[in-house]
Amino acid sequence: MTFFQCRSCRRAVTPTIAERSLPTFDTDDGWHRPEASPSDANGHSTDPVVRMPPGTFAVDPDPSGPPYVLDEVSGFLVESGPRGTIVLNPADGLGLEEHPDVAMRRGYCCGMDGEWGPNLVCTCGAAIATLYSDCYQVQELRLQPDTVERCP
Repeated sequence: MTFFQCRSCRRAVTPTIAERSLPTFDTDDGWHRPEASPSDANGHSTDPVVRMPPGTFAVDPDPSGPPYVLDEVSGFLVESGPRGTIVLNPADGLGLEEHPDVAMRRGYCCGMDGEWGPNLVCTCGAAIATLYSDCYQVQELRLQPDTVERCP
């Protein structure tokens, strides 16, 4: 069991949580809520798909978030942000506040989409996390690896 703290002010930004493997997109095994509830007429779901169960985290070895770069093979833009982001259940962030720059809180109809990078700050003002909370995407909270410290 461990927790994470802000590197700037040393305040805990998660409760005590347990590490587990990161569920992958090619299987539903291990997802907290693998089936979303039926969508309403506007496409909203009352029970979105959440990647991590409460009280758990995983470290994602792949790049996450901006900047986005062109993948020569597929022709799509792909994430090339930091490797090693800490993936949590959205409810496991402690004392995090919305980014003061409204542009960073970008989203669509139901929440923030995280497409521009960290959209949550610690109470000290350090931008440390990205919340993915809009209805069209998998729900998760990602701590930026260079802004937090793991504590035993």
